Amino acid sequence: MPIRIECPRLFRPKKVIGTKSSPWRANRCRLTVSTCLLFAALAPLASSQDGFPPKRVTLPIEVTGDGGSVESVTVGIEAGNATQVRSLWLNLHGLEYPGMVGVQVNRSEWFTLNNQTASVAEPARSYGGIGGGISTLKLTLPLPENTVAGGPNTIRFRFNGTNGVASGFRVLSFNLLRADGSAILPPDAFRDEDPKTWTAPLPDQADISAGRQLWQEGRLVKSGLPGAPPIRAACSDCHTKDGQDLKYFNYSNASIVARSRFHGLSEWQGLQIASYVRSLRFPNPGRPWNPPYQPGPGVDGRPVANWAAGAGAAWVLDRDTDTLPFIFGNPGPVGTSTGPMVVRAEAFNPDANLNQREIPIALPLPDWNHWLPRVHPADAWGPDFAKSAFAELYGTADYATLAATGEMRTFFDKWSRARREFFTAREPAKAKWSPELGEKIYAAELWQLVKTWEITQDYNLEGRGASGSGSEARIWRNTAAADTAPAAANIPNGTSGMGGSALTNEYFNNAWYELQIVVNSGTHGRHGKWPVDWVYLAGRFHDLERLSGRPEPGRLLVALIKALQSSDPNTGPESATEGWRPDRNLDPRIIVGKDWESTFAPLPPGLKREIAESLLKAWLDKTLSYPASSYFQLGTLASGYERPATLRDVAGGHAWEAVAKFEAAGVNAELIRRLQEWGRQYMNLAELFHY
Repeated sequence: MPIRIECPRLFRPKKVIGTKSSPWRANRCRLTVSTCLLFAALAPLASSQDGFPPKRVTLPIEVTGDGGSVESVTVGIEAGNATQVRSLWLNLHGLEYPGMVGVQVNRSEWFTLNNQTASVAEPARSYGGIGGGISTLKLTLPLPENTVAGGPNTIRFRFNGTNGVASGFRVLSFNLLRADGSAILPPDAFRDEDPKTWTAPLPDQADISAGRQLWQEGRLVKSGLPGAPPIRAACSDCHTKDGQDLKYFNYSNASIVARSRFHGLSEWQGLQIASYVRSLRFPNPGRPWNPPYQPGPGVDGRPVANWAAGAGAAWVLDRDTDTLPFIFGNPGPVGTSTGPMVVRAEAFNPDANLNQREIPIALPLPDWNHWLPRVHPADAWGPDFAKSAFAELYGTADYATLAATGEMRTFFDKWSRARREFFTAREPAKAKWSPELGEKIYAAELWQLVKTWEITQDYNLEGRGASGSGSEARIWRNTAAADTAPAAANIPNGTSGMGGSALTNEYFNNAWYELQIVVNSGTHGRHGKWPVDWVYLAGRFHDLERLSGRPEPGRLLVALIKALQSSDPNTGPESATEGWRPDRNLDPRIIVGKDWESTFAPLPPGLKREIAESLLKAWLDKTLSYPASSYFQLGTLASGYERPATLRDVAGGHAWEAVAKFEAAGVNAELIRRLQEWGRQYMNLAELFHY
């Protein structure tokens, strides 16, 4: 029976090559996989010259493989528009470091993309731009006059070379811009590739089986750099064990082939792995550039199996304040509002449930590439890892029984402790941290996160939250996201942190803690500081703003509301771990606190007053719903909880100490009177109890 070979880039049958008894790999055909890929890449260019305008450009454009790999597209420009072109706008995924990407327009010089040659848009610009923590970037490249001409114009994208981690990038969209920023190319000049049309390039079952074996056992090298050493890990060790992550997030055949070659496999073996991935029967709603679990409208309206795909990169807001309409009503299309916001105390009601999954923010969460560890713990730590409880718990747990008996949270808590114990024995004194050690420890955190996602998907755990943790219908019943933050392993900001900079390291701290809020904020089901230490979390907002210069009042307000909503509405102050305890939470002083003035500076004074007033009212209504004496029950006094010194003015429950600041903010006089009265009652009882 003949074997049908499908081009990995175009995903449609090209020709029948060889037979089952004399396959392609037996050299019966003179065409190599590289040649087929080259022909596929050149086909649109050849056809575009047959007429004008050229055919629509298919997006994304993937540029993968060896250093110097080039992909080209041709677009048609009317003569009158060509003279108006001043720049090239790009939306790129996988742009990891300056100098990685080159761009040429017609016969221009090659422009190398870095933070000097191109202008990076927010929010990525504030987080380091090219080479920072975010690798999906919108940027504008100025073009010399007369670069573009009337008629067909060819734009080339070049992968200049690997840093030992990257193996290519994607052009998600592009356009040519006039001086006023308006686009030259119309929307119908482009079309999106549909992953539903993709098929296995080698559909023979023998090749699919070989791909599965390579995924699980194939021997790899560390990187695509010359002389890269062999590694212990196979594909399934850093990814999910069955490869469903590549299927779920729709990694293309070409990208799988390129990554296989990057790790030392042949092109044919890469095609076999791609064929295996295409054969998997898993949901596949995601894309590599859409951050997993990125919040945004409509997420809960889709099947729970699609939750990990997130709302899409389109719902990463340009401005943090664009989050506010989604908290206080009247949201419109991305970044717009259909009417004035109305700030009411109900928005801060501790007994309500803000759906954080549907509130878009201006912080991009890490894409799947940044979930994957750069080194497997077995290669980082050798036999020490294999013999550890950290490794053994993952390898030996009976997940089916744990899921059936409701003991999965207990397992995750135990696994989290095992990770901390493993790190404790290996964390150095502060002065002895190094970039290499930081990367090894962080990679182990990422490994646990990926495997947590694997377990969660395999046993359909995301829809089981309602019975075990408050009122959330979708939840992760663990702290794996927060545990992935570099700070969770004491990795310091600076050269030993991620990206070699304090800013990038702090971006990842905030991103993983933000993911924790999205997947499990403890809504009405917290236990002490589990799953989120809200006071500590507020400090991370402070640290990121100090380094980036980018205040985030919208994102902080979402966190503040979820903090207020973390306790059980039916449990009072008598429970120190689960009940309403203002002394263990953030309080309204954060809105008027001196140290937080810059955070809320983007808000108009009137809006800031409304927020401060509504927050204070909701907090007072809840606090005063219990007798003052209930806050001094036996067993609740000795907390052992030490707040960071820099956060004592926004936590601890002593909101009456900020009366003058609330007055200066214009807060309602009756609310201030109630606050003062509460303060007198509390302090009198505190004196009585010697609190």
